[in-house]
Amino acid sequence: MQSTRILLWLILAGVCAVSVGANLFAGGDSVISGVGVVAPDGSICQGMAVVVSGEGRILAVIPADQTDPQMVQLKAPEGSVITPGLHDLLGSLGATGALRAGTVLVDSELRAADAFDPTDPRLDDAARHGVLHTTIAAVPAALLSGTTATFLCKSGGRAQQLAQGKPFYVLAQTALDSSREPTSRAALVSMWKEWLANSDKSEQVPGILYCPEAIDLRQSLDAGWSELPVMVHSGDARSPLGRLAGREALLIVGPFVEGGDPAALRAAIRAAQMGVELAFQGGLPAASADHLRRSAAIAVAAGLDADAARRALFSNPARACGADGIGIIEPGARADLVLFSGDPIDPGTTVIQVWRGGERVRVAARGTVSDLSVPR
Repeated sequence: MQSTRILLWLILAGVCAVSVGANLFAGGDSVISGVGVVAPDGSICQGMAVVVSGEGRILAVIPADQTDPQMVQLKAPEGSVITPGLHDLLGSLGATGALRAGTVLVDSELRAADAFDPTDPRLDDAARHGVLHTTIAAVPAALLSGTTATFLCKSGGRAQQLAQGKPFYVLAQTALDSSREPTSRAALVSMWKEWLANSDKSEQVPGILYCPEAIDLRQSLDAGWSELPVMVHSGDARSPLGRLAGREALLIVGPFVEGGDPAALRAAIRAAQMGVELAFQGGLPAASADHLRRSAAIAVAAGLDADAARRALFSNPARACGADGIGIIEPGARADLVLFSGDPIDPGTTVIQVWRGGERVRVAARGTVSDLSVPR
């Protein structure tokens, strides 16, 4: 099955290359050659070249021996792998403080995009470490805590939003507040069931549901969703993960750290073994710059399939936040790319080069995203 998916991806890339014909290597286009490329299914296809247009889009992914040597911008070192940009999913990178719904129980007007600060220098700092996308959300304090927002990690005067955002739902202890309803878990679950049963179906847009504990997930699945949202879930052995099998579920998990909660890690591995897709949650700017890849490495060491770990790093975060054209390397996608010295899930690999919209970004030394003194 995996080899079939890779073949279909290569056929698509080849068809696109043929379709552009003589224009494939037009003025302004460039080629990154001799690399392994992370395919949409998370596998690595060796001996490839990526053709990038002058407009910062991927034109084609072709075998390296089919490239025009005069167009090669970079002949990659042996063993290197090119990937989509890393994605800090539901961290705080670029957010100006905590966005909260306050006393409003259902706040559809709360927009995480309004709290984004494009002048934050940590955005460029993150990009130099290969983190090219950030998705932020409000504090999970209301049943509907507004909508998420996804941006390009680029410091400047104008924000570049990459996705309109998804509704950010909450079924967790964090939604309980003594100053307003609901004040009990029973009332919280009752409100959710009533909303799902009686509200206009057009309002029930599949979004992201914050349900971190085992009881949260169990009660979320009992609530009566017609289509499962993406779920933020840590969980443990009590999590009813078997109920997600065969439902095209996607869980946002982590971040995983050395010496962290083994129950949450085991729950994520168990979910993946049941066919549930995973996406690693981000933690910038507080976490180390390579925390996403460390989550992947820790998960693989615990038994997660390597291809699934790469999907959790790249394509699934984009899918989770509803952003098209990022998280994958295929014709038409943004040329937000990172060249690693080897497999990105190997914590020993380093960032060689970064491209943001086809433009090179200066690479930073290994370390943390600087905790700069900027307003928050």
